[in-house]
Amino acid sequence: MITLKTLSWSNCFSYGENNSIDLSEQKITQILGTNGVGKSSIPLILEEVLFNKNSKGIKKADIANRMFNSGYSINLKFSKDSDEYEIDLVRKSSLKVKLLKNGEDISSHTATNTYKTIEDIISIDFKTFSQVVYQNPNASLNFLTATDANRKKFLIDLLGLEKYVEIFEMFKTLSRDVESEYSRVDGKISTIEKWLQNNRLTDTTPRELENLPKLSEDDQNEISSLMAEIKNISISNRKISQNNQYKEMLKNIDINGARAIEATEVISYDKLQAEGGALNARENAGLYEIRKLESSKKLYKMLTQCEIKYLIISQRYKETTKIMQTNKKQSRIGKHYSQKSIKQRRLSYWMNRNLEQDLKLYNPRFVASNKK
Repeated sequence: MITLKTLSWSNCFSYGENNSIDLSEQKITQILGTNGVGKSSIPLILEEVLFNKNSKGIKKADIANRMFNSGYSINLKFSKDSDEYEIDLVRKSSLKVKLLKNGEDISSHTATNTYKTIEDIISIDFKTFSQVVYQNPNASLNFLTATDANRKKFLIDLLGLEKYVEIFEMFKTLSRDVESEYSRVDGKISTIEKWLQNNRLTDTTPRELENLPKLSEDDQNEISSLMAEIKNISISNRKISQNNQYKEMLKNIDINGARAIEATEVISYDKLQAEGGALNARENAGLYEIRKLESSKKLYKMLTQCEIKYLIISQRYKETTKIMQTNKKQSRIGKHYSQKSIKQRRLSYWMNRNLEQDLKLYNPRFVASNKK
């Protein structure tokens, strides 16, 4: 059992130096005061000295009283079973925490490890301690008016029962599986017991299994023949049953009553047959028209494709014709120039020949030089 005895502090929040509360004098300690005098600060001071944090998330720099600006200190004395503990906290530029057990210093080298030791001693984490110690009236009212599910969730969070909830859900799933398997096995047992009741055995002594002889080829052929015969018999029985059903139906028909019915109108069978033939002819004609339409549709599609191909070929033909005409004109021009060059060569030839003859007539040296 843990008993909080004395809480002392200096320069925390709106408090000055040397403040103290004796929590062990009475079983219940009530703090009264007007708004703003610091009632809510006392549980926060208790949280700071035990866990080095508070439920309101107030920063360390905002805990110290700014009027003094010299840091703050907290001291808590409590007992657990027969051991006496004391926590002394001093925060200025750094944090110093000292933990005493029965007057002996059991602090660790760091403040973090010292607070872990304190948590192990009081055996309660910060969240649970805050919910137990620091509860405002609104939270209590909400708990009283909450549903059963929300109350259950609140108590689970308060007492740290999450692991037990997980174990319960696991057990619930396993129980469901076992119950399903039990129902399946129980159903099998009930079926076997019912069969045993309907098929009582005179002797329940187990017997040895007998080896059945292997079937020969003749036996297999005979079995096949018998199976075919059984099948034929089954078909014949089915036909006989149907025939008997028709006989029963004929017995139920009142022939005399049918004959006693007076005919109000006589319809020619030939006329009905002719009308039926006409209807069949119309139906066949309709089917023929449908097939023609389907063929026309396919033909139209083919013609459309042919028309597209014709346009493409026609365009290519025009282009080819244009190219051929251009080539033909070029060939004509070339031929014209070639004929002109032939005429020019001929003209030059005759001009040269006439010039030689003139030279021969008027210049005898030219003739002599040529002879040489």
